[in-house]
Amino acid sequence: MSQRFITPEKLFAARFSDPGQRPQWDAAVICFRDPKGSRFLVEELGGVPVGRQVFWGIQETPALPRVFEATVAGRRVGIATHCIWGASQASILVEELAAFGVRVVLGFGAAGSFDPSLPQGTQLAACVAPATDGTSQQYGPGPFRPDPALLALAAGAEPVAVATVDAVYRETPDLVARWRALGTQVVNMESAPFYAAAETCGVRALWLGQVSDMLLDTWHDWHFNRDDMTRATCALCRKVLEGVTDFR
Repeated sequence: MSQRFITPEKLFAARFSDPGQRPQWDAAVICFRDPKGSRFLVEELGGVPVGRQVFWGIQETPALPRVFEATVAGRRVGIATHCIWGASQASILVEELAAFGVRVVLGFGAAGSFDPSLPQGTQLAACVAPATDGTSQQYGPGPFRPDPALLALAAGAEPVAVATVDAVYRETPDLVARWRALGTQVVNMESAPFYAAAETCGVRALWLGQVSDMLLDTWHDWHFNRDDMTRATCALCRKVLEGVTDFR
């Protein structure tokens, strides 16, 4: 690998004046969801606030904790919440988690479906993600995939091919047609860079989520009660974490 100007370790030197402040996690979950989805995940895993800045751009306050730590099946699990800004944020967080020594990372999110056989509420596991965004292409040509052993633990979730979009306000029927031509069925803002950074950094990764909206002839939006489907995905995250036997 050629020399990089900025690395996580260079920034950690300033962020963690005491090396003992650095997280010591066996696994982590990146929550690519809004405050309610983040809260449901923290409740499901029993997370408690870390209380200090851990990641680039995620500022902690007593009134709005953003990073949590939980114990699941005797393992320490970090939880980064409110991570809604897509590709760049996904890759930054995976790279920093890898630098902490974390080797198992789950992504928890939602996706828009353009496949009529995948209606709203369908539980998903991203099984392949072409490099349709700018960030993932900086890691390689793709397509990018999850860790097979983690994917095998996600029983009950529909394995899907996921497109990644950078500009949500530029989704058009023509763009959806191009995604379909690649064999993808749903779209979100993070799956490809999440997997691309994980592959590059030697991290075992799996993205889990549900269909939140539909991109068919018209847009069927996400403004309905999604609590049950969100809690189902949270429970699936716990199930996968409990099923992992190798955190190396």
